[in-house]
Amino acid sequence: MNLLIALRASRGWVSRRTLMNSIDGYRGLDEVAFDRKFSRDKELLRHMGITIATRSEHDAYGDAGETGYRISAADYAMDFVDLTPTEVAAVTVAAAFWSETELGSSSAQAMTKLRALGIDLDETAGGQPTIDPGTAARRLASAKFADALHHINAREAIGFTYHKPGQPARKVRLEPYALLSRGDRVYLFGFDLDRQARRTFRLSRVEGAISRLGGREPGDYSIPEDFSPRLALQSSSEMAVVTEARLSIDAHRADPLRRRQVRVDGGDVIIEFSDAQALAAEIVGFGDAVTALDPPELVRAVEDRRETIRQSLERLGGASVLSA
Repeated sequence: MNLLIALRASRGWVSRRTLMNSIDGYRGLDEVAFDRKFSRDKELLRHMGITIATRSEHDAYGDAGETGYRISAADYAMDFVDLTPTEVAAVTVAAAFWSETELGSSSAQAMTKLRALGIDLDETAGGQPTIDPGTAARRLASAKFADALHHINAREAIGFTYHKPGQPARKVRLEPYALLSRGDRVYLFGFDLDRQARRTFRLSRVEGAISRLGGREPGDYSIPEDFSPRLALQSSSEMAVVTEARLSIDAHRADPLRRRQVRVDGGDVIIEFSDAQALAAEIVGFGDAVTALDPPELVRAVEDRRETIRQSLERLGGASVLSA
């Protein structure tokens, strides 16, 4: 707040040295500590919608020879907001949806700012039902969702560990473009710096924290003009329709399938799949150690494949390996 007041009160550019000497919290810091704290404060203001302009050459009101900073009226002022009753209702429902999630504080701040502009959200949205965020909201707005959204808004390159079932985990360095959801699943789109291509990542498969890449500055990349979230949603293999399979797996058998479990339900192993035929082939490969219980589409695919194998063995005059 002191930084905001100092820059708004200045008639021109304020030098680095002036900020270090005149603002509580900066006094007494060395150059490295000042840079670290000043960067954090600038980032905080940026996420509030306030941009600090930087300039190396100064006007008559600045300190010559030093980098200067200022916040102009255009950078600070908020445009007039005029919401229709329908838009107010949508904003109110959205705020309620996020209220009990990681984004709850941000949605509450947004509502406070709108009320400060004279928009009567309570009266205009009168009669709206009470919204229970429910499981979907809490799954969508996990800590990873909030972190990813933060980095996208700040245009920050990020790093994380990604583990896709059936594949080894890998480190990903990404310039994030957007978050999109299908049902209660959230997908992160961006440019994979190691693969040098646009990629899609399912957020629930990110292991550990999402962090900003070292050596990269906020805003040092741009989202391509030809990037279309809708087309990315349609073309990504990661967005294939995912179904849950219920399997009965004998103890100490079929470890590759067991490692893919998303949960255990009453002793049954629940895994996810997008191709019933491919999973059926995998299940049959484990002999009678694995039984498909649900969905019916998968059960039929497994039975058909086993029957085909039986018929082939009978024609060859051999014993069924399924009973071995």
